[in-house]
Amino acid sequence: MQSFWNLNRNVKFKQGFTLAEVLITLGIIGVVAAITIPGLVTNYKAHQLRTQFLKSYSVAQQVFKQMEADDVSTDPSSYVRGTDDPFYATFAKYLTGALDCGAVSFTGHAMKKTRPCYYSFDSILYPPYKTFDGNSNISPNYFDDGQLVLQDGTLFIFEQPATTNAYIWVFVDLNGYNNPPNRWGYDLFTFEFMDGELRTMGDIQTKYNDLDKYCNKNISGSINGIACAHNAKTDTDYFKKIVREFK
Repeated sequence: MQSFWNLNRNVKFKQGFTLAEVLITLGIIGVVAAITIPGLVTNYKAHQLRTQFLKSYSVAQQVFKQMEADDVSTDPSSYVRGTDDPFYATFAKYLTGALDCGAVSFTGHAMKKTRPCYYSFDSILYPPYKTFDGNSNISPNYFDDGQLVLQDGTLFIFEQPATTNAYIWVFVDLNGYNNPPNRWGYDLFTFEFMDGELRTMGDIQTKYNDLDKYCNKNISGSINGIACAHNAKTDTDYFKKIVREFK
């Protein structure tokens, strides 16, 4: 019996890990995390943007369809710019809980000068939206014909050209003005409603359909980015590319 206990006292049991082993393991975990986490973050941001883009496009399409079903005019020429009954106010009736930001150019619909609305004519308190390449400010005149903020924070902005009533543009800021980068082709996109259909700007039938000129981060232009909506719709990897390129 004595020899048995003596034998057991001589046996050394190894418990836990040495400091060196722990440090090596943590180092490996750190390397793996450094490689994988940026990719996961990029994919997550891209997924959020694409989901919101498709949702916003669908919401706008549904409003036009409901207007048609209710026999409400969807003819842009029937909504005269500068009147007490602007197009955006009719659009707003089909969005539950939307915040009406008003409009600059319409009487009876004074523009709210408080966020989350975007008052485009005060560039000090409201830094302008940027073009796709980031080198130019987007003209404030594109944002004065009515704005609506949805309950999820999406900002809808309407433009009725002064020279013609043949079409209406719908701008969508996917994450709202309060959230950067406020940039055409990243979180701001443009749709064109004409001939009874809402199309992504850049589509062959829209006003600005030269994608090499109007959705090209390598060139400068006052409306560069206006056509990126079509790329965002047709290219499933568009937002992944954008998030990677504009970190």
